[in-house]
Formats: sequence, structure tokens, C-alpha cells
Amino acid sequence: MGIGCENMERFDFRQLLLQTQKRFALPTFDKSDVAPLLAELTQVCSEAETLIERQQGGDRSLLACGPGCQDCCVVNVSITLLEGIAMARFLRQLDSVDLAQIVARLDQLWRDVRGLDDDERMILRRKCAFLDDQGWCLVYPVRPLFCRSISSTDVEHCRAAVTGQVFGEVQPVMMHQFQLQLYKTLFSGVADGMARAGLDGRSFQLCGLVRYLLSHPDRDEELLMQSSLCWDQLYA
Repeated sequence: MGIGCENMERFDFRQLLLQTQKRFALPTFDKSDVAPLLAELTQVCSEAETLIERQQGGDRSLLACGPGCQDCCVVNVSITLLEGIAMARFLRQLDSVDLAQIVARLDQLWRDVRGLDDDERMILRRKCAFLDDQGWCLVYPVRPLFCRSISSTDVEHCRAAVTGQVFGEVQPVMMHQFQLQLYKTLFSGVADGMARAGLDGRSFQLCGLVRYLLSHPDRDEELLMQSSLCWDQLYA
């Protein structure tokens, strides 16, 4: 269920997908340098926010999501390797004490959730490792595309839906459908474009990937070019 449905038919998501694929498959990118790709990802996210603002006419009053809201941050999140690199580089700029705390939370969370399917992770109800004590997202500027896609118009309905999922109950959440479809399309476009460029366009589980990248800071370009990252390395 959702708002924003009235504009869904007027927006060409297929064209957006093709354009995004081309942006990340351009032969002008130097495959030995991830910086231009990270800049392109930042630009894509910025353009998406502008599209959402235009679609809403600047009115976000119907959306209940905001700083400190964390009820949906108990689910598995898929991210591309490029998104993971962006997050790891952002985190390395933090104060060493803050970074050490995040790494410790990542280690503990990964021990608890690795190998769990979506329902099992939901039942466990372990919060994302990137939330602080007040529920604020510490990686908000570089949050994953799938995290950006989720919205809710009612906090209580969102909380009830997450709780109901644990008990096998399906409860609808009113969401902004344009925003959801927009970021899902962009995720597919980024992944497909990178794969067409001969780079690693696979998706990984958020916690496991960022945890690995933080402990291997010099492998960004190598991993993108060689698609060599495997589950055994993430589990180590």
C-alpha cells in the first residue's frame, strides 16, 4: 500500500534503469580507481532525492520516518560492493574510538545474524550496528539504496507490521511507492551497469560486507575488478 501511486504510471522507470546501467558501464571509468564510481553513486543518490522532492512538491508531511526512527532497522539489507566501499571509507573518517565501537558492534551482530534468512533475522530483532544509542543512523549520508527506499506514513503501523511479521502476521504498511520503486530501480541499474563494465555487481549482506571491508582497507579496487570476494571470507 502506499502514497505516490498517482505518479507511478507517468514516470518511466524502465528508462531510468537503462540510463543508470549506462552510467556505471561507461568505458571511460578507470577500473583501477574506484573514486569516479563512488562520485557517480553519490550523484545518483542526490538526483534521486531531487526527484522525490519534486514528486511530493516539497511536502514530506505525510512521511513519518525521521531521525531516531529505527523500527525497521532489524531486517537483512542487500548492498552492492560499491555501496559497501562507500560506507567503509566514510566510517574510516570517524574518530578512532567511535570507529572501534562500530567495529565491535559489527562483529557481534555478524556472529548473531550471518546465515539467517529474512524471517529469522526479523525474529531475532537485532538492531543495525550503525545505529547509535538514540537510534540515529551513523552512516546516513552514505546509507544503502535499499535503506533509502523504505518509508512509512505511520510509526505505529510500521512498528506493528514488524512485530506482526515475527508471529507470522501480515500487516500492510502505508509507504511512498514512488520512492520505493525509484531506489529499487537504481539499485538494479547500478548492479547491472557494474557487471556490464566487468566489475563486481553482486549484492552482499550489509553487515558482513562492511565488516570485511573495514578490516581490508586496501582491497577496494581489487575486489571490484576481480569479483573475488566469497562467503568464506565474510564468515572468517
